[in-house]
Amino acid sequence: MNKVPSVGLITSGAFVNQELIAEFGLLPPSFLPLGVGRLYDMQIDSLRETSSEAMLLYMLIPESFELPKYDDQRLKEKKVSLIRVPDDMPLGEAIVYAINIVKAYNSSIRILHGDTVIDQLPSQLDVIACHVEGDDYSWAAIKHKNSYIICLETFEATSNKNTEYPVACGYFSFSSGAELVYAISQARGHFIKGINNYLQRRTMKLVEVSGWYDFGHIQTYFRSRRLVTTARAFNSLQITHNTVRKLSADIFKMNAEAEWFENVPAALQPYTARLLEKGQQEKSAFYTTEYQYAPNLSELYVFSTIGRVTWEKILSSCNEFLEICTLTSGLKLRDNYTRQLIGGKTIERLKRFERETGFDINHELVYKDRKMPSLLKISRDLEKIISFDSSAMSTIMHGDFCFSNILYNSRNNRISVIDPRGYVFKETREIYGDFRYDMAKFLHSVDGLYDFILAGRYNLKQYGIYDFNLDFDASPHHQWLKSAFSEMIIAGTSASDIEIRAITILLFISMLPLHSDRPDRQKAFIGNVLRLYSDIERKL
Repeated sequence: MNKVPSVGLITSGAFVNQELIAEFGLLPPSFLPLGVGRLYDMQIDSLRETSSEAMLLYMLIPESFELPKYDDQRLKEKKVSLIRVPDDMPLGEAIVYAINIVKAYNSSIRILHGDTVIDQLPSQLDVIACHVEGDDYSWAAIKHKNSYIICLETFEATSNKNTEYPVACGYFSFSSGAELVYAISQARGHFIKGINNYLQRRTMKLVEVSGWYDFGHIQTYFRSRRLVTTARAFNSLQITHNTVRKLSADIFKMNAEAEWFENVPAALQPYTARLLEKGQQEKSAFYTTEYQYAPNLSELYVFSTIGRVTWEKILSSCNEFLEICTLTSGLKLRDNYTRQLIGGKTIERLKRFERETGFDINHELVYKDRKMPSLLKISRDLEKIISFDSSAMSTIMHGDFCFSNILYNSRNNRISVIDPRGYVFKETREIYGDFRYDMAKFLHSVDGLYDFILAGRYNLKQYGIYDFNLDFDASPHHQWLKSAFSEMIIAGTSASDIEIRAITILLFISMLPLHSDRPDRQKAFIGNVLRLYSDIERKL
């Protein structure tokens, strides 16, 4: 007789609370952003690792949730089936509903809450994962004798918890789906009471876990995101609950970034991370800034469903930042910086890309069945568009003003920039440059969809080495944001100017050799260059 596969349930059947909606829009918890992905990426992987045997994975989502096409496809690739449940259905009822739909009565059931990530889930059955310390949002204490569970007791956030017992942290496993359905049904759909009923029929044990990340509330979300980021950053970032220390053997670069924070004028400082210290540590340089509990624009653009009103506030703050940058002039002409930032660097890097990959930069290309010039010709044509002005002075320049380096605080409706580059060339490092470069970097994210490429959220088809077809699953607010940004004017320069678009395309070309570890991403960049170039080619 064939063994019945176990069933894993990710319970993400209700939308996040109002605090998180204000930050990220109307999302189920498993769809909250985490790095360049969503929570469900880590949740699925951790559930798969709990059993060496076959497991059927299901995710509960609200009935009214509009599932993005990319996420639908990604979940299918990960072999996760979706179960839509009524938006207001309580947790216990939703679990019974799911088990009934998939008829998992003879299966073991593993449940992971949609707002929870745990580094290593217990592999045993009939266990509840616990943590010795909770917080103001912990909702269930586990009374036990030795490692055997007596019962679960629910506490309200405002009550005085009994700290004698550990808290349940969002993972439960049950050896019998039928017994679980019976227990929860007997409790009239109440999940915790249902578990206590299950305990009357089956013995359960608690297993303490160390790597528990709670993303269910605004405070715990940002704390957990910080901890996950720290775990993945290795030695390049050292993050505490108050500070971020950036460390690198590239001493020149680290000093340039720290000096940018030190030297920008007071009017700009409310829009920047706060520098706390800088120095050297063995053969590396470091600087420390205050850790900010806020999402970056990349996360909001790619993964959130925030509306037009919020994006208008974000754009307004970005506009203010760029305008303030242009009010402080350097001592040199702008052209001195422009020629290095936009000029020969692109061709030099393009030739490096050819040497490293064998891709012929003189070969004509095809984009969506349309003949296009070679990468080298595109680069040279675009460089001719960039204007020079012998009377214009340099102004303050961030140097990497892209979405991932811009945080947004919804409490004060203001951005805060991190990881400035300024102008760095050979032995020169300055906070001044060409503000048009910052505008192009911003467009690089808005219309260039750079963050979508980094997150892998694109569809690239190639019909030969030099034949590309690239599409993005972008939501309606992306088109609106592109239009709104095009209306922005900084120091008399419109974001819709063809030279800003030209600089943006050149940025994608110049990045090709910098992503040699990801040939798939390089191909997407080339496809994207052709997509963006096709929009302005007729204007050349």
